[in-house]
Order: sequence, then structure tokens, then C-alpha cells
Amino acid sequence: GLSSAGPCHRALVSWFSFRGNRLRTKTLWIRDEYLQEILIGWKDIEVRVGYSNIVRLRVGDVLRLNDRYPYVITRIGRYGSHEALLEVEEPQRIAPGMSHEELLAALRDIYPAEKEALGIIALEISPVHTDK
Repeated sequence: GLSSAGPCHRALVSWFSFRGNRLRTKTLWIRDEYLQEILIGWKDIEVRVGYSNIVRLRVGDVLRLNDRYPYVITRIGRYGSHEALLEVEEPQRIAPGMSHEELLAALRDIYPAEKEALGIIALEISPVHTDK
């Protein structure tokens, strides 16, 4: 939960964001309803398939969500299928309010078999705290 985001976590995220400025910052476009779930802290795992621009991402890289909100990648999970993803990742962190079965159906709809074959990538993200 959110209670685990203590001073050490925030310091780590700040350190990552400092590194990230010298590494790559990539814009990631997210549908508005999913973006809102990220911004309020309900959703912290974004699922993509293994397109070349996604496969190149590394822990510590900064994602600018919809070219506006900086989030640092804290973990990357790589899976061979939607089912393999859901054996490890918590559905509530990917799609709050969806059951395992609903999320599996949604993933198959968004990423059919030919896209799934590229590999499934789970990006765990955390907000970058900028000192303003």
C-alpha cells in the first residue's frame, strides 16, 4: 500500500529521477481513465507488449505520462503470455476494480495473440517528486 512509501522510498525515487534526467525520458500515452487511476495512486503497473521502444526501457528511466507527469520505472516484469503475467502481478495494481477474469479478457482485447507473441511487459512506476 501507500504506507510503504516512506523516506527511503522517496529518496530512492529522487535518486532515480536525478539519474533519469541523464538517461532517457520517454513519453508514454495512456487513456485518460487509466491515467487518473495512476495519478491518485490506485494503479502503479502499466502493461505493454514488447515493441522495440518498450523493450529498450530500463529500471530508473523516467516516463512522462501523456507528456506531462513524470514517473520513474521501479521494476520491469517480462512475461510470455497474459496468463503468465497474471500469475505474478496483482490485477488490482494493473486495473483497479477488475477481477482476474475481466482483466484477462481486457488484455486479450487490447493485445490479441499476434501482439501477445511480442511478449508482455509490466512496468511498475512511481511518481517522481520534484521539489517545487
